Amino acid sequence: MNEHFQPQPTEQAMPERRELGEAHLAPSRMTPDWRRVEVASHRFGDHIADGIAKASEYKTLIEHGTARCIAHVLGRALDRSSALAAFGRTGEADYAAMRDEYLALYSNPDAPAWVVEQIDWLGTHLIRTAHPSAQTISYREPYPLTLEELLVPTEVRVGELEMTVQVPGCYDGSTIMELQEVLTDHKLDRDPGLQAYLSLPNVNAMSGDIMEGFHNSLIAVFRHEEAALRSVCDLDEREREIEDFVSERGLYYDYLTPDLEVLREQVQDMVDLVEREDRVYVFYK
Repeated sequence: MNEHFQPQPTEQAMPERRELGEAHLAPSRMTPDWRRVEVASHRFGDHIADGIAKASEYKTLIEHGTARCIAHVLGRALDRSSALAAFGRTGEADYAAMRDEYLALYSNPDAPAWVVEQIDWLGTHLIRTAHPSAQTISYREPYPLTLEELLVPTEVRVGELEMTVQVPGCYDGSTIMELQEVLTDHKLDRDPGLQAYLSLPNVNAMSGDIMEGFHNSLIAVFRHEEAALRSVCDLDEREREIEDFVSERGLYYDYLTPDLEVLREQVQDMVDLVEREDRVYVFYK
């Protein structure tokens, strides 16, 4: 450890238990050394600012090199053995470890505003690099992205069930463990409908009202996809229209075959169809 860095034990009391979905204050293993961060920012600040300006101009993520510089500067708040410092040196990311470290800085009341902003740039870069199709809480994706807005595909385990749910990037590992307890209380492992709902890429598992969201979003359950599409697209009415058209012209046909691919395209902006345990669940968008 650098001889100039003298970590001090954190003297804050144990945080009160939060309701699931409240803003998370990630615990810090040591008091951040903001002076060292400030010194490092003087050296790398121009490079980071240029990287952010370039990303902003083209409305993209920051580049890998810019992310490494940010991690290096943030790592100075901790020590050389931190995951942030390691990413700054090697470019190899340990996402879970880095997440818990930068969230401790992110929620620290002494964190300068520019540190919070740079953590948003770093964290969203890491998330979207690992999960390019990660969605946001808002229907229209904002720019620049923030950790509160961007959803992270996250593995949870409830009983024997392992599945992926979506958690905003501002929550750390301890909060995800709390989420698993909540999902256990909701008997997620025994409820395929709830599993189908939480598997959707834009459903925030940390919303605080999982069951209400599930019941408000569920339209119906069907035995197979064709039955679901037939109902959503009102194929019976379409077939009656065709029968009338054909009958008026003295024509005859044996049967009609729906084009499921076309029907899927027609409903994709209206509803979500999720197959789970031999059933198809239909949800409002």
